[in-house]
Amino acid sequence: MAGTRPEHSLDEQHEICPLCGSREAVLYLHADGRDYFHCPVCRLIFVPREFWPAPETEKARYEQHRNSGSDEGYVAFLRQLSDPFSKLLTEGARGLDFGAGPASDGRPVLCELFRAEGFECQPYDPYFFPETPEGPFDFIAASETFEHLRHPKEEIGKIYENLKTGGLLGVMTAFWEEALFMNNWHYRRDFTHLCFYRPETFAWIQEHFGFACRWTDERRVIILEKL
Repeated sequence: MAGTRPEHSLDEQHEICPLCGSREAVLYLHADGRDYFHCPVCRLIFVPREFWPAPETEKARYEQHRNSGSDEGYVAFLRQLSDPFSKLLTEGARGLDFGAGPASDGRPVLCELFRAEGFECQPYDPYFFPETPEGPFDFIAASETFEHLRHPKEEIGKIYENLKTGGLLGVMTAFWEEALFMNNWHYRRDFTHLCFYRPETFAWIQEHFGFACRWTDERRVIILEKL
């Protein structure tokens, strides 16, 4: 049952945090047929490896998405990231849509939104656009991607390396709150979601990698500058 905890003591189980490497992450919740661990250092909640979906199962789930530019609701959703992001970009900026996902009409919608504002944007996705465009980039957008990362420290490090100094990273992922997380949150229940972030998590990311926050709605979207 969602929201219930196992009978054994939560403090008895620890995992290594895949973001900051702390060995103090403790079992936070058992629900949805899997465990969720919380790291007290960077505040990441993560799902251990034994509960990760098989790649073919994960891809099949993504293929159910209908990401179309004709879907006004989907476009409005992406504009939560693209609108504030575009205001911070300089003319002629070249970017990457990291984790673009499937595109119903062959054109990732987020890329098209940036192109409509005069910016070059290319897609990358390990399943649907596996050819990696050559960097470094002026900006990288990651919409509904960070929650799927299996090795967040390594993958964020690669993103950092592929940004120019002064380049911007825009992330959209729902920030967790305890009341939400414990009460059958739909975002938690998606079996492809493996990592959950808070503002404190992004503060750790900024300090560790060398970013500064340029803008955030403190709810779902944050834009970081590479120092």
